Amino acid sequence: MKIPFVNMFSQRAMGISLCGNDLIITTIWKKLIACSHETVKVKDFMFKDALQLKHAFLPKENFTGDIILSLPREFSIVREIEYPHANLKELRDALAYQLDSFIPFRNEDVYFDIHSLSHSRQNAKVLIIAMKKEELDNVLSRLQALGITPTRVIITPFAFLPIIEEKMGFIVLVSKTARSYSYNLYENNCLVLSSLVKTETELAHQIQTVLPEEILLENVSKDIVPQESKIPTQLLDEYLESYGAAQYGLSEYPCNLSLISSARKRLNPQTVLMFVFMGFLICFAFLIPYIRKVNNLAMLETVNAQIRAIKRDVSVVEKLQERIAVLDKAVSNILEVKGTYIPRIDVILELAKDLPGNAWAKAVTIVDDTFEVEGDAVSSTNLIPILENSPLFSGVGLASPVTKTQSGREKFRIKGNIKKE
Repeated sequence: MKIPFVNMFSQRAMGISLCGNDLIITTIWKKLIACSHETVKVKDFMFKDALQLKHAFLPKENFTGDIILSLPREFSIVREIEYPHANLKELRDALAYQLDSFIPFRNEDVYFDIHSLSHSRQNAKVLIIAMKKEELDNVLSRLQALGITPTRVIITPFAFLPIIEEKMGFIVLVSKTARSYSYNLYENNCLVLSSLVKTETELAHQIQTVLPEEILLENVSKDIVPQESKIPTQLLDEYLESYGAAQYGLSEYPCNLSLISSARKRLNPQTVLMFVFMGFLICFAFLIPYIRKVNNLAMLETVNAQIRAIKRDVSVVEKLQERIAVLDKAVSNILEVKGTYIPRIDVILELAKDLPGNAWAKAVTIVDDTFEVEGDAVSSTNLIPILENSPLFSGVGLASPVTKTQSGREKFRIKGNIKKE
């Protein structure tokens, strides 16, 4: 079950394009204003059979967003015509019967659609975009082997409209096709001309005819642009066409072109918002009294719940105070014991730190606040001042006379007092 308007704040779309014989797939995820994308390339897409394609791309999940396929300009026939009426629907219906007057193919042999360049009350200037069914069906059948069914098919010049949407003035896009160059001219983010040129000389002439503010190159070297023109030139990444195509699934752009009929009708975001707003107005008009009553009951229940919670909190606080008193008494007892206790490990660590490296302690005895250490050293007389200087010991002296070992070392027994902190 699909919930209406569930994708208003979380959207995703897939854009697909061909780069030579490779397939580029870009998926875009958009949540509120945060946007992320992922691009995958299927190499030799146009050469592989259906069985090979099934293993070439495995989608992570069943994709439910819009899927827009952008095909190279050379796949299509583009004709500019003027129509004496501004009703584009009537024009499209009329073309279904007389399309062969404008292109060298019959209507049943092609997929076609129209794109408005300009229109007024008297006439309209439009582009007719047509593509042979066998060529498009070949690509669609290969995509079907990948488990992908496009909801919309456009061509390269329109896929780049979202990419150049913030560029003003004249912008030229040049794409390299298998046998020619695709020259596309935009003015203020609107496509005004699209043509195929066979040689670089013709391409240079096209560029000089209308000098653009910037030239965008797809799969083309900068060498084709005359250096003396000094027009800013930018090389585009191969994934940008599929990225631009995917943008059509997220936002409205000045292009309604689709060479195949979509299985789903896209909702205009403005229309969706209008209906949502009207629905809210109707709900508020009829439900305000009920909402007020519900709010008052909810506030009363909230107050009662707060009172019950406060009572529970008071009971908890009283028990905590009793527990704190018990713990305070236990801490006092521990501090009292600690005040008369000297940690044995502190004494041993202090002896280990103070005794020089040539002295060995064989036994350490600690009784109450006194200690006695027995061992041998090269010179035991130096040990007494060393231990006396320790902040932990006092009253350090010999517990018995010093004797010599067979190796010449001095055996000692030293005792002293342990200072309490």
